[in-house]
Amino acid sequence: MIKNKFTTYLLVLFLLSSCGTVKKAGKTLRGDKISSQDEFLVKKKQPLSDPPDYRLLPAPDSLELKNEKNSIQRSLGMEGVKVKSNNKNSSTEKSIISEIRK
Repeated sequence: MIKNKFTTYLLVLFLLSSCGTVKKAGKTLRGDKISSQDEFLVKKKQPLSDPPDYRLLPAPDSLELKNEKNSIQRSLGMEGVKVKSNNKNSSTEKSIISEIRK
């Protein structure tokens, strides 16, 4: 008798739990719209604003750049030495450029 009640309760529990899936399948088969989660929702954010004191930032100073360049030259022992720049194209560069232009 106890085994029979237990089986009945188990069967009722199984039927009630499957009702949710049957209901969901029925909505799908009928073509009802299911409330979807916001899976692809793009949340709009406030635009970026300027910092409160952005106009008070110091202007770039060219003197500091010259001093920095001089200090680098001093540390490398190149103070007073002029660096030559080679602006002439070598024959290899000329041949590569001519091949590119063809």
